[in-house]
Amino acid sequence: MRSLLAAALVLASAPAGAEPDDLVARPLVLDAGSVELRLTVELGVRPRLYGRPLSVAPDAWWGVARDWTIGVIHSSASVDQIDAGATLCLRDSRVPRCSHAYRGSGIDVRYRARTGALAIAPRARVLVRDIDPFKPAMTLGALVRWTHGRFAIASDPYLRLPLASSQLGNRASLSIPLWLAVQPAAGWMLAVHTGFDADLAVIRDGSHGPFGAAVTARVTSEVDVALELGWPRLFGPQYDAKVGAILVAVDWHR
Repeated sequence: MRSLLAAALVLASAPAGAEPDDLVARPLVLDAGSVELRLTVELGVRPRLYGRPLSVAPDAWWGVARDWTIGVIHSSASVDQIDAGATLCLRDSRVPRCSHAYRGSGIDVRYRARTGALAIAPRARVLVRDIDPFKPAMTLGALVRWTHGRFAIASDPYLRLPLASSQLGNRASLSIPLWLAVQPAAGWMLAVHTGFDADLAVIRDGSHGPFGAAVTARVTSEVDVALELGWPRLFGPQYDAKVGAILVAVDWHR
């Protein structure tokens, strides 16, 4: 026990930190001309329905100008969700979540407002959450991250506002995701993902909190691989430990 405690103290007090291009301190907004492409495989985890739904979701971002990034997004992770069934659905789950191959996409715009130990990037997204019925929405919020050496605390709080079909379940909602991350060695990052989600109409009794554990490895200077396992509703009144997801992502940036 003493040896484990000593090792933890050494890690916490070590002066070495992440390089600016490493995982825990990677810029929130791309430099002008830079590109990031991500492909995420999303597998549902349910009793007797492992691997349903199954979806493959592409995301892409481009540094269009100094301090500005724009992206085309499809994955659950691009809206901070631990879930399966985003575009493109390859295998349904016998529930409406993945009943058709194309479910929707979105435009993601970020602005670099602050860099350094406390980085802030205001963010807006225009989403098509589903096409049947048609559920357009927009989100307003900001990416926020505080880093200290090998450790980081990050969030992406946003308000989602419906643009149509609110009577069909496209409700206004509040999302406050939270990540606690550590980089134990160069090119490796471990993170815990939790937070708070709720439709505004039922925010007191209809909230839920996700929980996930993730590991990211830098394979080369341009390629990362990430694995996350979690549950979208592990806490709160809408608790459901039977429904989980596994997300496997390959990320290329240049």
